[in-house]
Amino acid sequence: MLDTIDLFIKVNRYNTFHEAAVKLNIPLATLQRRIKKLEDNLALALFYRERGCLRLTEPGKQFYTQCLSPVENLQNVLDNFKGHSHNKKGSIKLIAPQNFMKSEFVNGLFKDFSHRFPEIKIHMVLSDERLDLKNTEFDLAVRIGKLVNSQNICKVINRMDFVLAAAPELIAELGSPNTFTDLAKLPHITFTPFKNWKFLDHDGQYCVFHPEPNFIANDFEMCALAALEGRGVYYGPLLYLKKHLKNGELITLLNDFQPIKRDINLIWPDKLIPHSTRLLIDYLSEKLSEPYI
Repeated sequence: MLDTIDLFIKVNRYNTFHEAAVKLNIPLATLQRRIKKLEDNLALALFYRERGCLRLTEPGKQFYTQCLSPVENLQNVLDNFKGHSHNKKGSIKLIAPQNFMKSEFVNGLFKDFSHRFPEIKIHMVLSDERLDLKNTEFDLAVRIGKLVNSQNICKVINRMDFVLAAAPELIAELGSPNTFTDLAKLPHITFTPFKNWKFLDHDGQYCVFHPEPNFIANDFEMCALAALEGRGVYYGPLLYLKKHLKNGELITLLNDFQPIKRDINLIWPDKLIPHSTRLLIDYLSEKLSEPYI
């Protein structure tokens, strides 16, 4: 509840929910859901929803005035304790995609975190199948891709570049595609969570290709290996294919179409969280926001 009241105070600084979501780096649907939940708990409307304008109702003004000073004082108390707490302890259950956590991008991050905070223990649950967070106990999760509305707090910390590529030998044999119709005639390799291949065309229009895969795997590296062997066209993260593109083992296709980038998200329960979890959130938000390509 305190986190939601703090969010309410911050939202009031902006002209619209959309602007607040962008500035606070929170998905719009999550922000609106949390404000609506607060209003439901209070049984009153805090904001007038007007096109292009967000302003407090009279009860909202009273609630804002009465909450502002206590919340700021509480934040100062928390900051003071954080500043004097040198013995940080705790155990964090982290759920994350196995492929992503094994990548060069993440390599060494948790060793550095453990060196900084040796008293904080991390229990990792790695899976490339999306666990149902509604029915799973966790402290923090990493998710790749667009998220559906949830009861958790979500924060986009980076975006992952994708690429459409194939072995030059395959293209020499079957021909280079210029359209999705041409692409449909080639063999396809798919990574199971990404069943549809999403692009922007040269006009910025969103388009989706539905592959009929000849090879399916739930491991990025296995899919990349299949592409290197000439078994099909692969749509996957540039992170795993960059070195093969650089040395000519793979080539990009349909260059008039830009593969859609996928969000890298941090997710945690919508409640007051332990200081140890906040430390990991801040650390990953900083480290995983760095350019990796």
